[in-house]
Amino acid sequence: MRKTLTLLALTSLAALSAQAQRPALPGAPQPPASPPVGTPPPPMRTAELPTASVIGHPGEVIGQTYTVETVGGTQFNGVLRAASEEALTFETRELGTVTVPRLSLRQLTNQTPEQARRGFNYVGNSTHMFLAPTARNLHQGEGEAQIINIFLSEVNYGITDNISLGLLVPVIPFLGIPALAITPKFSVPLNDKLRVGAGALYGFTTGLGGSRSESAGVGYGLATYGSADTNVTLGLGYGFAGGSVGSTPVGIVGANVRLSRLFTLVNETYLADFGQSGGVAGLAGLRYATPRFSGSLGALYFTARNDGGIYPAYLDVAFRFGKIKLR
Repeated sequence: MRKTLTLLALTSLAALSAQAQRPALPGAPQPPASPPVGTPPPPMRTAELPTASVIGHPGEVIGQTYTVETVGGTQFNGVLRAASEEALTFETRELGTVTVPRLSLRQLTNQTPEQARRGFNYVGNSTHMFLAPTARNLHQGEGEAQIINIFLSEVNYGITDNISLGLLVPVIPFLGIPALAITPKFSVPLNDKLRVGAGALYGFTTGLGGSRSESAGVGYGLATYGSADTNVTLGLGYGFAGGSVGSTPVGIVGANVRLSRLFTLVNETYLADFGQSGGVAGLAGLRYATPRFSGSLGALYFTARNDGGIYPAYLDVAFRFGKIKLR
């Protein structure tokens, strides 16, 4: 019996060995070939996860407070609640939920936590006080057109973020005094609060109508500390005329102090040797300002020797154009 079982086992092994060595029939599935001994296993393929698409544009953050300006001139502050390729939806205090089509957006500016807490954005009216400049500059592509005391007009434009150029002329050019002035200014930020700058006001008569051409002006250096709303400026300037420079400088101390959403207190004080006796003169008043439009009223004050007084003396209106930056 044992011999019979052994014979059957040997016969089965021989049959299996012969079947393994027999070539597969045409069309039959081929058995996988075993890799040689010592061959490393092939790397595992990782499944590719689907990518998530974010609706909106770079810089738009749901929950961030923004200042919104439409092409029609409407301005409001609101918290961004939804964004799509076609429109933005804001939650506002005064208007409720507002949806603005992207084609109607002129400018979208995010607010700082301080601005959101106060409920209004910077108006960006700090490039000058009344007549005197500050060390803060227009940004590239921003401009301001201004009418001063009815008969003078001035236009300033930001060539770069650090360089601006202005032109001051009579409202009706060459009527009365055939003169004009250019006002270049250069400034750089040292940090978020402090900026320094230098510039000049160079005026000259045109020589039209047989008059003799003359030129004069003042060159100055400035330092301004503070924000676009509230800041203090210190400066020093020297006058020049006919190729000579004055030996006595004129100092200036000025400030813009925002009182509320629409009103700013403005002051500029000049310290100079008025009448060889020393003295103080300046302008003080109030400015109504929005991001695009402003108007100012100021009074002239002075003290010199035993004299002094306060007189209404200054009025201006201004319009800012271009893609303004509110900080």
